[in-house]
Amino acid sequence: MTLVLVRRAFVACRSHACDMLQHRLMSAGPKLAPVAFTALDGGGQLAKITMNYPPANLFDSSSLQALGAAMDAVEATSDVRGLVLQSDVRGFFSAGFSLPALYNVDRAGFERLWVTGKHVFRRIYALPVPSIAAIDGHALGLGCVMAMACQRRFMVASERPPLIGLNEVAVGMPVPEWLATRFRDLTSTRDAELILPRGSSLSPTQAHKIGLVDSLYASRSEMDDAIHSDFNSCRVSARAQQETIRGLRRQFLDYFDTCFDQDTELFWQAISSHETQTAIGNALAQLKAKSRKPN
Repeated sequence: MTLVLVRRAFVACRSHACDMLQHRLMSAGPKLAPVAFTALDGGGQLAKITMNYPPANLFDSSSLQALGAAMDAVEATSDVRGLVLQSDVRGFFSAGFSLPALYNVDRAGFERLWVTGKHVFRRIYALPVPSIAAIDGHALGLGCVMAMACQRRFMVASERPPLIGLNEVAVGMPVPEWLATRFRDLTSTRDAELILPRGSSLSPTQAHKIGLVDSLYASRSEMDDAIHSDFNSCRVSARAQQETIRGLRRQFLDYFDTCFDQDTELFWQAISSHETQTAIGNALAQLKAKSRKPN
């Protein structure tokens, strides 16, 4: 779950999305993930976490801690009946890990970042209520991972379609076994074997076809209306629903917990390799040079 945009942003550089990303990734912004609670018609509350760390909702220690703090608030609210994870940054759900956070990082810093990201994924996945990732923009690398932690993924298929996917392999990073398992559960073994080893990113239509995305919408407002209607139409017992979700997710969580520490060494070797660090350095240098060019 790292260097999510190097291949498309700095090697291919063929799409509008990639060109836009080159302009944006270098700047910093506030690391915020506010939570709002709204009453549902059937009782209880819907929690909405809105990622808002421009320009691309990149994940570093600060933004991951903000998302973790948002989950603290959700978990502390006893009558939450649903969760929506969304973005307030135009064009991005999340572009994944921040490149500067991974450049010349020492082992302790890497492990903090890696472990924090996995903990946040686990907390979203383990929440025993229906959850939807409301995707209006690119969802790449760790951004796609956080969306995959949710029960469903709704996505806006705009005129210039955003991309979604786990493109780690494209920049020299293996996909963790637990994450490949989650991807396979959502799609199929065949799709996982064809897509993940290539580091491919998908259009909304492609992602919907294989089951990575559950529903497509023409606009953000249409998607928001569908989410509102979906949660407000639910009238089942909260306790029965929550126990059912816990049972359905227990097997994967047991597996996830068993292998939680196993991939740290593997990924440290990958991120600290000369090849990967050179790729990050080159990407950052290109971004810096482009940011200095007059508009």
